[in-house]
Amino acid sequence: MTPSIDIVFAPDLYRFHEKHQNIVLIDILRFTSTMITALANGALSVEAYAEAEIPLKLKKEQQYVICGEYKGADIDGYDFNNSPVSMTRENVSGKKLAFCTTNGTYTRSVIYDYETILAGAFLNFSALCKRLSLDNKSVTLVCSGSSRRPAVEDILFAGAVASYLSEKSGFDYIDESVFMAVSLYNLAKNDVEAFVKKNAPGKRIITETNEKYAADFDYVFQTDLYDIVPEETSAFKFEIKK
Repeated sequence: MTPSIDIVFAPDLYRFHEKHQNIVLIDILRFTSTMITALANGALSVEAYAEAEIPLKLKKEQQYVICGEYKGADIDGYDFNNSPVSMTRENVSGKKLAFCTTNGTYTRSVIYDYETILAGAFLNFSALCKRLSLDNKSVTLVCSGSSRRPAVEDILFAGAVASYLSEKSGFDYIDESVFMAVSLYNLAKNDVEAFVKKNAPGKRIITETNEKYAADFDYVFQTDLYDIVPEETSAFKFEIKK
């Protein structure tokens, strides 16, 4: 049977979609980009929680490094914001990380009925597409969005993955969400970052007024910096499988 593709534009829509064996968690700005960077720089694992109290408890009892934000702002007691550029080897190598974020970790909390959850971003685009092609299983691409609403950067990434899988690996799709995401990606693919800045004015304003967020913004639209695919190995815990 030909594997198929589905795309969920925002987490609260997940329950309305067909569940496939492979799930890809997407949060370009910024959780999956941050997770990929941390693991590429030697973090032992990344755990994703929807409640801010759980990482605080883990830090106290088990010496985790804890990272995250609420609506972009720092959380009291956390070591780092949800910033990929902060995930340097010096900061994370050899350490277990626990996250709570406004969008990405919340999205993980609503996912159910799956075999495998992988983390995707532009930073590991080719590695993810190759993994999905080799698995040859139907896939649901789940966009974290922004404050429960669709976000253009997540949809563009999902469209890029769907385009690759359909054109190069023979995957099929019938859901209109996939057609819309692929069509949007085809409009933006020559310069995805510029397209997002032009068509997401809220993000453009943030990048113009917040130097730290601007650095993250420039970073996350780089393609194929890392040849890794984070995979959930136990509940809410992502690692790089050896």
